[in-house]
Amino acid sequence: MKIYQKILTLGLLASVVLSARAESAKFSWDDYYDVVTVPTPEGVDPQIGGLGIMPDGRLAVCFHRGEVMLLDTTTGEWQPFASGLHEPLGIYVEAEGTLLVVQRAEITRLHDTDGDGRADYYEVVCNDWGMSGNYHEFAFGLVKDSAGTIYISLGTASNGSGVREELRGSWNNTGGLTHEKFLYGGEHEDWKVIKKSVPIPRMYARVPYRGCVVRIAPGSRKAEVFATGFRTPNGLHMDAADQLWVSDNQGDWLGASKLHRVEEGGFYGHAASLLWGDNPPDVVPSNLPVAELEARRTKAAGLFPQGDAANSLTQIQSLLPGFAPVASASPATAPLLMGEMNHSRLVVYLPDVVNGQQQGTGFHLVNTLSIGMGNNRLRYTADGTSLFLGKTHLSWPGREGLKQVTYNGKPYLMVESVKLTPQGFQFTFNAPIEDPVGLTGYEIESYRIAYHVDYGSPKNELKTESAARVQIEGNVLTLELTDKPQANRVYDITLPPEITSTLSPISSNRFWYTAHEVY
Repeated sequence: MKIYQKILTLGLLASVVLSARAESAKFSWDDYYDVVTVPTPEGVDPQIGGLGIMPDGRLAVCFHRGEVMLLDTTTGEWQPFASGLHEPLGIYVEAEGTLLVVQRAEITRLHDTDGDGRADYYEVVCNDWGMSGNYHEFAFGLVKDSAGTIYISLGTASNGSGVREELRGSWNNTGGLTHEKFLYGGEHEDWKVIKKSVPIPRMYARVPYRGCVVRIAPGSRKAEVFATGFRTPNGLHMDAADQLWVSDNQGDWLGASKLHRVEEGGFYGHAASLLWGDNPPDVVPSNLPVAELEARRTKAAGLFPQGDAANSLTQIQSLLPGFAPVASASPATAPLLMGEMNHSRLVVYLPDVVNGQQQGTGFHLVNTLSIGMGNNRLRYTADGTSLFLGKTHLSWPGREGLKQVTYNGKPYLMVESVKLTPQGFQFTFNAPIEDPVGLTGYEIESYRIAYHVDYGSPKNELKTESAARVQIEGNVLTLELTDKPQANRVYDITLPPEITSTLSPISSNRFWYTAHEVY
């Protein structure tokens, strides 16, 4: 066991630190992961909205302009399966070999009834949600629980543009914001002129069920609101315990990108969709007092500060032992893996529970330019050692095309869990560690992320924290702070890059812990 505490000989310690850092080995993700670019079909817009694995091992891919194609990963041959869909952003391969696709207007089941390798029957599974014609009304998904219930998420509309005269679903006039006030194009005024005279929220949900997660029971075509409070919920994941996880992107009411552990009836913070929940307000939702909204909302399981932890989170998968040197874990404690749009890396969430509150830690995995940006959709191969990354940009930052990332099986040093303690944090690694630099190697900040109608959040009440004591015992590092952790803060913790083991130097050494609750 090794213990570091504050001492007076800082000059000597500083010289030891500088010497150790000069000699420390550098970790390279490219030593552990092989990344290849998979050629996409000619003549197809190579922006990818969904990935799935067929029963015979082929990769099912839906593309931005509405094609669904199947890739033989052995030969590299693409086969057309379906076309004519509208911006598909999720695909689910059913046991029977049929494909469920969520497109902007509906969930469609694709059947190949004659066995010729192409879909010949497009079945409407559900189209029970509203559409106003606003460009930002995406439909994301999709996942199923063990009972076969389907879940999708519906993005809010943006005041970057208006709506069309033709609607699907009823328009909600709450607060006097009628359909006519949002119209643009044709004989109507320019949208920028309209917006100056009408107090339109940055994101709005005036047709059903924008900003909601909805579910469709087996055999039903009816969409039911499962949860409210989302803005652009681009990632859905149903874990092995039938727990639904949803990622959302920074914006109004979201001070940072978020990961939510979603329960039925929950409200997760973005005000617009309250129009479609229980007890809808009789005023514009974004005009409700923040304190009232705060009292109603369920806080995110994880906050991922913009520019540091994540920029626009996407699809979620469980982190499998075949893709990283982590031990198998129960669904309640298993790490989650997420894509993001604006950086060449993947994001991991390590769960923790304090006083009954789900909260946890974010860090980066496969953080290398080799994988590129725009990682919108993730799908493992059948053996779980390889991950396909489907890319998109939708005219925002991102990329296009398909990558395959394969772990070569060589173990490396990584953190498997981070737990809050009354005095600080406990890091558990996947191997015994050594830290040659001690207390001066720890860089720690904490701050608050605002919950407000404004876009994003600065690092409020930013504070530099200091390490009072570090104890290393085997694969466990206990970090105690001079000031005890406080509630409702994000702790940005950089461990010394010199931490090493018999496996490798530390792979990721910066962590963001969301401390809603403390001991």
